[in-house]
Amino acid sequence: MQNFIKNSIQSQKVFYRYFRRKGFRRFLKENVLESEGSNETKAKSIALGIFIGISPFWGLHSFLAISLSVYFKLNKVLTFMASQITFPPLIPFIIFLSVLVGAPFVGGETSFENITFDMEFVKSNLLQYVIGSLILAFFAGVFFGILSYLVLRLFSKN
Repeated sequence: MQNFIKNSIQSQKVFYRYFRRKGFRRFLKENVLESEGSNETKAKSIALGIFIGISPFWGLHSFLAISLSVYFKLNKVLTFMASQITFPPLIPFIIFLSVLVGAPFVGGETSFENITFDMEFVKSNLLQYVIGSLILAFFAGVFFGILSYLVLRLFSKN
């Protein structure tokens, strides 16, 4: 299990080095606008990546992104790039939103006042987090998929 976690962290480091070396503009131009595939395929790739990135499959994001993009014949780079939405500064917000979104579906209420994130909190809110995370991942994937399709259609060469 430790090797799996190390490999997952290593894959994120490789991606960030690659991204940093190219720069945002060049990366966007080469890997998004000029990449092979239609705008629909690119948008589906981004939507799948966002869904996987927000989903509660911690530690499996990179593996799932590449595997599912190969299975569905999507753009692997875009799917992997979009699945990296869970970089450390955003993780607390994703968890917070997942717990809030899951509360109405589980029937629980979570007060974030004077809260300590210990095992008791995790035990009492795990189902709420998982359900909320899957719902949030679905809607975020659909939203960013539609948004990316519109942006790609606007900037792509006809």
